Amino acid sequence: MTTDDRQAAARTRTHHVALVHDGTVWSEDGVLPSFVHSDDDDDDPTRAATRHVADGVHAAPPISLPPPDEAGRANVLHVLALRGDPDLVAGGTWSPVGDLAEPFGARVGAALAQHVGTAPRQRPDWFRAGWYDRVETWIDDCLVARGSRRTEPLRTHRVWSISAVLEVPTSDGVLWFKACCDHFRAEAAILQRLSMRLPDLVPTVVAADDAAGWLLMEPLAGASDRAAGAPEALAPVWAAAQLASLAWLDELRAAGCPDRGPGPTLAAWRGVLAHDPEMALLSDEERDAVLGSADEVEARVRELWSTGLPDTLAHGDLHPGNVAYDGQDLRLFDWTDACISHPFLDGSHLAYFVSSDDAEADAEQLLAAFAEPWRESYPEADVDRALTLAPLADLVFQTVTFAAIAAATEAGAGDFPGIVAFLLKASARRVGALPAET
Repeated sequence: MTTDDRQAAARTRTHHVALVHDGTVWSEDGVLPSFVHSDDDDDDPTRAATRHVADGVHAAPPISLPPPDEAGRANVLHVLALRGDPDLVAGGTWSPVGDLAEPFGARVGAALAQHVGTAPRQRPDWFRAGWYDRVETWIDDCLVARGSRRTEPLRTHRVWSISAVLEVPTSDGVLWFKACCDHFRAEAAILQRLSMRLPDLVPTVVAADDAAGWLLMEPLAGASDRAAGAPEALAPVWAAAQLASLAWLDELRAAGCPDRGPGPTLAAWRGVLAHDPEMALLSDEERDAVLGSADEVEARVRELWSTGLPDTLAHGDLHPGNVAYDGQDLRLFDWTDACISHPFLDGSHLAYFVSSDDAEADAEQLLAAFAEPWRESYPEADVDRALTLAPLADLVFQTVTFAAIAAATEAGAGDFPGIVAFLLKASARRVGALPAET
């Protein structure tokens, strides 16, 4: 196998689909249906799995299956609970789950037991029996109030450890439903308030359940096929929105928007250095550099907060993938990381992704456009120094974010392996404690 072949195999996986109903599983001549999915595909594999055989929903998170197949691809198992008539699933047969050959049989059996019985700690509700029925009942009640109705069962867009995003076919077109894990449950309340304060810049909320963390929203133009220039269009608009948010930060706090200022952020970051499991992924040299540079990193982060700019609403994960833009309409979505923090963390994060993803984009020009409203509103602030310090502070901020996600999600979810270690090393490089990557 050539290097190119190995790289292509690493980007693709063979996904096996176990569609189950009443203790039986659907197969073709005893073989589970499967499909090959690439990381480059637009379709999420959880969405693809639910459409591969029949109408089903995930009874468990996707399960990794070693070893790789003959082509070098990793294997993934999706265990889906049928939501329909088993007699309408054509082309195969229903057999007892216990008849499944390994490595599938035991894993499918365990997933079903957890689906209807005791689930692992921190497993999200959308992998539990009856959850989709409850959501559909809530959505139906919401639609009645606006003179609409649901025309089909919910369709999976993506389900994973953090959230469930579903399409809702209605008599007035497709709406979008989102539920978050407990760690991000406040998103519904936060976005509901943002939709009143920034109605032209965030998704339009049809209904929300703050306690459950559920959102029903209008679709976003440009979310899938974004027009060029979204970051450049967003930068000054978002800076202006952050300035406006200074007048209503207390509303966001009341909705559960967390304080991610220097005190809480640095305290949590020190906790990562002391206790996070990914410290063990560092070499001895890297660990010494990260710990040895901690005081310098903290000093520079505190200096950012002393440059004369106030904390504002921060998106927390501002990159082009969270911007819907069709050339005219511009909206920010995915507010799970929303917080109150230094405004330049968002600007720096956006510029980083622009410089990484688009060789023709001008990150410095984007930052200049983002900073201009702040220069006008706070002429005494040291904006230039803040721009210099913000990239390091954003690395610290993101380290805390990803460590908290890992701690709040089911053990073994593996959605962000190595990210905390990567960010820690990047922070050490930023202050010269580790050599730059080549």
